[in-house]
Amino acid sequence: MFFKETGIKNFKNIALSRLSWNPGLNLVLGPNGSGKTNLIETLNILSGWGPFKSAAKSSMVNWDSDDKRGFLQAVAGGEEEVTVQTSVTSRCSMKCDDKRSNCSNIRLKIPTLSFLTEDMALIEGSPAVRRRFMDVLCAVIYPMYALRLTEYRRAIAHKKALLVSGRSTVLVDRAVAPMASWIWSCRDRAVKAIRMGLEASGDLPPGQVSFFMERGGGGLAEDGEEDYYLSVDRFSQRERGSIRPLVGPHRDDLKVLSGSMAASSVFSRGQRRRLSISLIVAAGWVIQTKLKKKPILLLDEVASELDPNGRRILVETLKNLKWQVIAATAEENVFDWPGAIWNADKGDFYRKEL
Repeated sequence: MFFKETGIKNFKNIALSRLSWNPGLNLVLGPNGSGKTNLIETLNILSGWGPFKSAAKSSMVNWDSDDKRGFLQAVAGGEEEVTVQTSVTSRCSMKCDDKRSNCSNIRLKIPTLSFLTEDMALIEGSPAVRRRFMDVLCAVIYPMYALRLTEYRRAIAHKKALLVSGRSTVLVDRAVAPMASWIWSCRDRAVKAIRMGLEASGDLPPGQVSFFMERGGGGLAEDGEEDYYLSVDRFSQRERGSIRPLVGPHRDDLKVLSGSMAASSVFSRGQRRRLSISLIVAAGWVIQTKLKKKPILLLDEVASELDPNGRRILVETLKNLKWQVIAATAEENVFDWPGAIWNADKGDFYRKEL
C-alpha cells in the first residue's frame, strides 16, 4: 500500500496542506519545529494508530486557529483503493470509504509501521518498549489481538484489585489463563516470523543477533495455560507480598542478544539504531507475508546517530524494499536520497525539484 494524497487542516502547526506523495521513497527535510514530526503524526493517525503521545485531542488542533476542529484525509492505493477521513476535536472519529470505521479495520487496510527517535529504546529500553513493538505487529496480523489484549489488561487490573483487598484470585486466574496462553501463542509465532523477516533488512543489522520472547514470570511448561497455572502457584506468595500480578504477558520481554550478551551492551548507539530499524523492517516483511500488502514505513529523524556508511546501508535497504517510505530528518545533504524530497518550513511543505 502507499499514500497517494493527504490533506491536512488545522493540525498543530500545520494550518492547511495538501500533498501528493511518491509511491516509493519520500524524505522531509527541515529544522526542529518546522512540522516534520507533526506531518508524520498525521499519517500515523490516518493509518489507524492514533497520535504519537497521549496528549489531549484538543492540543492537536492548530495552535494559531480559532477553529476548534482539525481535519485529516488520505487517499491510499496499491493492493486496494482506500479513502480515510478523521476529524480531530475532543475526540477522534474515523471514516473509511465514507463509512464510520474503527482503527483496527483501518490498520488492516493501510498497514503502517512508525519509527520515532525514542524507538531506539527498542534495544536498550525497558521491556515495556519491546512489548509495545510486539503488540503493534500482532495487532496488524491477528485481527482479534487488540481486543483480546484489552480484555486481558482489564482482567489483570481486576486481579490487582483483589490482591490489594486481600481476596482470593482463583476465579480471575481461571479467566486469565486462556487469555494469557492465546497472547503468548501470538507473540511466539510473531517472533518466529520476525526471525525470517530479518533477512529482508539486508546488511542493515550491525552483526549477528538472536532474539526470543521471554514469558513474564513463566517458562515452567510449554503449554500456555499449564505454564500460567504453574507459575501463578510458584509466585502466589510474592504476588500477595508485592500486591501485584507477577505472571502473564504484561511482564513479557523480547530478549535481543549478540552472542550470549544483551545487544544493548555490545553495540554502539548508531549500531543500536540500525538494529532497531532492522526489526521494524522485519516486522514489515511479516505484515507483507501475512496480509499480502506492502506496508508503509514512517521514519522520524532517520539519519540521526548513523555514520556515513550506516546511512548508505539504510538508504540502500529502504530502496530495495520497494515499499513506500516517508522519512524525516533535520540533517540536510547527509546522503543521496533516491526519491522525492520535501522541504518543511513552519508547517508548510514544498516538494524540492531535483
